[in-house]
Amino acid sequence: MNSLLRRKLLLASVIFVAVLPILASALFITWKSFQQAKLDAVDRAKSLIAHVAEKQDELVAQTMQSLRILSLLPDVHSQGERCARFISRFIESNPVYDNAGLVDMQGNIVCSGMPMHEKANVADRDWFKLVLQTKTPQIGGLQFGKVSKKPGIIAAMPIKLEGKMAFVLYLAISVEWLEDVFAEYSLPDQSQITAMDAQGIVLFQHPQKVENEPSLMGKPYPNTKVWKHIKDSGEIIMPARVLEVDGFRHVYTFQRIESEDRVAMFISLRFLESAIYREANRNAVALILGLGLSLVATFIFAYIAGKYLFLRPVEQEIEKLHDVADTDVLTQVLNRRGFMRLAEARLAASVAGDFNAMLLMDIDHFKKINDEHGHSTGDEVLRETALRIKGVLRETEIFGRIGGEEFAIFIPGVTRENAIVLAERIRVALSSLPFNTTQGKIGVTTSVGICHAAPHLTIEKYLEKADKALYKSKRGGRNQVSL
Repeated sequence: MNSLLRRKLLLASVIFVAVLPILASALFITWKSFQQAKLDAVDRAKSLIAHVAEKQDELVAQTMQSLRILSLLPDVHSQGERCARFISRFIESNPVYDNAGLVDMQGNIVCSGMPMHEKANVADRDWFKLVLQTKTPQIGGLQFGKVSKKPGIIAAMPIKLEGKMAFVLYLAISVEWLEDVFAEYSLPDQSQITAMDAQGIVLFQHPQKVENEPSLMGKPYPNTKVWKHIKDSGEIIMPARVLEVDGFRHVYTFQRIESEDRVAMFISLRFLESAIYREANRNAVALILGLGLSLVATFIFAYIAGKYLFLRPVEQEIEKLHDVADTDVLTQVLNRRGFMRLAEARLAASVAGDFNAMLLMDIDHFKKINDEHGHSTGDEVLRETALRIKGVLRETEIFGRIGGEEFAIFIPGVTRENAIVLAERIRVALSSLPFNTTQGKIGVTTSVGICHAAPHLTIEKYLEKADKALYKSKRGGRNQVSL
């Protein structure tokens, strides 16, 4: 009996030893999958919020520019019917605005783009008080217009005549138009984009409701912890994890919109943290099912080759996971993490006295390509850019995409002259022939910055110095190489 027990314990020990590497590897892969899912979700959120914020930045900048132009026109200064006709034509040609008008120093609207059926006074409005107090342009919160009767966001600026403040000119940005802009974006399940003014008043949300949550438009943002984090953060873009009162943990990614050196509004994207892990959960279930089958087979082959049959495939999966983590999905070159890892390893192996070079390049006017031809065409340009650059590189040179349209090359053991030659070859490779895209042929150029230094610098310092050289190329007119 004791012999049988010993044999069972020995069998259990053998099986345990055989299964342990598989269990450990499966847990590691699952953990890596969850971590990668989280990183990918936050990256996607940052990218989405950056696109949304870019549109809002453009709108705020456009509004302030329109105010400056209108404030200089004699038609606007005339106050009466002449002013009303001019502003009426302006808002008809700019549907982003519900109304525009001129206010005297007592708060009386003396000119309106929309017909005024009765006198209206805005002396009690915060935006009017702020303009009088600061004598500078201001972006106000969400309010119903006294003339338009529609919800809008007010932008206003003072008009000075003969050196004295005489009027306040305002533009009412249409909330309906902003909602149409937000509706263009496809959001993750149970996600919501919220815009808040500098005091935390909700300007608009998309979608307006998530499940049973009430609409917050025109009300203070209820989660004071989130609002404090958004308001007090020194970052322009910043993620935050928050446990809500409903017991669910959400991830917030937000961005400040600034105008006239002040915060005009905040754009926030909220999504369920559990939604991040749905794909990872499916992978984990598949992995567990596969592991169960593996355990059955392990019991059969435990004394023969259990360790060799199962451990090697798991190691290959781990290697694939590392490859995916270091590769940029769009261009199939190294991403920033992979580039930094390989460049740092190569730098550590540098021989004393050898000089290395870092090339940092940026596609010129890439935003214009996206705006005029669409983001899918921009993606085509990025892929072709990576292919052309790879075509002139050697295996010893480390190449990666480290930002949106920004690429970097680390060249170990190279002379200053050869680094410049390679940079020029890359510049010519991109600019010599137009790019063939689905939208037709597009001319593409690049600006290049070079840092050539001894290996006592860190990779971050190489990039920092190359970035300064890149900025020099841009200031010099772009499509050139600078040291």
